[in-house]
Amino acid sequence: MNTTHPKFFLNIKEDMKNSLQFKLGVVTKIVFKKMNAQLVQEGIPVLAEQLPILMVVYFQEHAMTQQDIANVLQKDKAGIQRSVQTLHKDGFLKIESDIEDKRKNLVTLTPSGKFVCERIQSLVIAFDNRVMEHFTEEERKTFMSYLDRVAAVAEK
Repeated sequence: MNTTHPKFFLNIKEDMKNSLQFKLGVVTKIVFKKMNAQLVQEGIPVLAEQLPILMVVYFQEHAMTQQDIANVLQKDKAGIQRSVQTLHKDGFLKIESDIEDKRKNLVTLTPSGKFVCERIQSLVIAFDNRVMEHFTEEERKTFMSYLDRVAAVAEK
């Protein structure tokens, strides 16, 4: 095959546009953009990219270390640390030194953080409902099962 022919690049471009990574990336970008706009509209000074950190801490029954959060979210500790510091500075997270190991920081929600998490939950559910109302119940279940299967296969 002649790899210098323009048609070859067109096919690669089309293949890339239809790739799983590209499609998921487009959807993620749109969802985060819409969610960020909604958060601003609601006067919630949190970015959609920070929501997973808040929600992980919100749903835990005990304080977590930054490493625990990084492990749950499968993100690098440095990135989590920056976001935790920002959320702490904004008054949503409390950071305290671990009594047993002073090298570790324990992270919990402040009352303001709990309030924001509860508000965000209702926004996420409403957003999800607005998107999913365009699908039948069967299509929703199938779509979610496909996403679960993609995650499982990709994780292997």
